Amino acid sequence: MSAECLPRDRSIPASVILLIATVLAREPVRANEPLASVIADGKPWEMFVVKRRASNILVFRPDGGGTISDSLASIHPTWRAVPDGICITPKPGDAEKCLQLTRTKGGIKASQNGETVWVLKR
Repeated sequence: MSAECLPRDRSIPASVILLIATVLAREPVRANEPLASVIADGKPWEMFVVKRRASNILVFRPDGGGTISDSLASIHPTWRAVPDGICITPKPGDAEKCLQLTRTKGGIKASQNGETVWVLKR
């Protein structure tokens, strides 16, 4: 093959580079990774509370602490991972509430006794 047949411009379009960078920057979620660990990455989630039809901001840290806030107040719950879910204690002295976590198309839903309690999305 002669050099004349080879394309001279071998640069990659900026849009392709941006697409590749976006895909690589996303943190992969392993199929066997507990969803509690996915939630507890220290980054904010939009939390829609089904019963109250209200949105909050949830941030759970890997150390078992976190914050749930709305426009008026914040609480600082503790959490722990359990098989298929998460257990949350809203504040010291409150009863622990355990929820099953399920991945959905739009994010992660938390349910108790088959009823959706809240949904998380980014």
